[in-house]
Amino acid sequence: MKQPWIHSAFVDGVFIIGTPFLVVAAALTFSGYFGQADSMTFISWAILVMGVDVSHVYSTIYRTYLDHETMQRHGMFLMLLPFAVLIICIVLYSFGALVFWRVMAYVAVFHFVRQQYGFLRVYARHEQQTAWQRRIDAVTIYTATLYPIVDWHLAGQKNFNWFMRGDFVYLNQGGFRAAATAAFLAVMVVYVAKELHLLWKSIALKWQAQPGISIATNAMPESATKLKFNLPRNGILLGTLLSWYVGIVHFNSDLAFTAINVMSHGIPYIALVWIYGNKKHCQRSAENAPLAMLFKPRYVTLFVVSLLILAFMEEGLWDAWVWHNDEHHALFAPFHAVLGGAGPDSGWLKLLVPLLSVPQITHYVIDGFIWKMRRDKFGWRDITLKSGPHS
Repeated sequence: MKQPWIHSAFVDGVFIIGTPFLVVAAALTFSGYFGQADSMTFISWAILVMGVDVSHVYSTIYRTYLDHETMQRHGMFLMLLPFAVLIICIVLYSFGALVFWRVMAYVAVFHFVRQQYGFLRVYARHEQQTAWQRRIDAVTIYTATLYPIVDWHLAGQKNFNWFMRGDFVYLNQGGFRAAATAAFLAVMVVYVAKELHLLWKSIALKWQAQPGISIATNAMPESATKLKFNLPRNGILLGTLLSWYVGIVHFNSDLAFTAINVMSHGIPYIALVWIYGNKKHCQRSAENAPLAMLFKPRYVTLFVVSLLILAFMEEGLWDAWVWHNDEHHALFAPFHAVLGGAGPDSGWLKLLVPLLSVPQITHYVIDGFIWKMRRDKFGWRDITLKSGPHS
């Protein structure tokens, strides 16, 4: 079968499907370093959190606020959304910092899980699946992501957190971990059996279509004689399974969790935004000329640098107003010099923390609309998933 790549085998294989495999391989190869409980350094924080996690949030603006057609069609929604998010965040924070960060953590988990499901559906878009096959795929991708989260809740506090210590509600019920593991393995066995069944059927049909076989094949569609193994869909599922399990269950390390979690989520997202811009703007050179340059392969560095600048500015505000991290002070010295800072007990935090959280939460909400496969009101599917030149 023709593989349903979004851009190409190379771009998808390296930046979307391959990223989890590469980072997991690095973590396992250098497990002595990644496995240390306190191995997170300033450099690793700057690369992973600021360089990838925060940067990927801002890549959304190229899909929305800087996209002329999207703003024309949905400008009112996109302009009002940040203000609505700010009000909700202020209300949440008024109940306490822990309540705010706990809600943020679970919303983030939902966002991360749904991204993997979304990629699965994108790569299954050309398959003629039955209802039960689609359900098995959906249950498997959700199990691959949610089982590690369930295990985390049952195991109790680890050496890492999603945002801050105590943001998850830990049940400390170790007896249920075995049951959760059994259910996890059962789902994986069913998925593998389904894939082997489909592969066997396609092999049998291909064999029957060979010359000399008595079964008439003239009426067979050409697609029936091709091997049916969806490489990118299976790659996404296996990469998700490995990255979530290794990062959360196998390791008990802040660096391992952050590296695997952030890289596996952020880089594919940035790649998807770039692919959208590449296919849209580079084929409409007379329109959005500045954006077209950013989405040409030879200028991809400018695209990345623009995200890094925005991420640096946000993290500078967080450090000056909220975190006051001594290790980060030198990097963000201009922000401290100009803005000063609010103390840990300052009443201003009830406004500053929600305000600085607006880009991230807005990104979570917008993502629920702009990448829909069905009812694509934001017009991404026909642009991003069409074939043709991408230069």
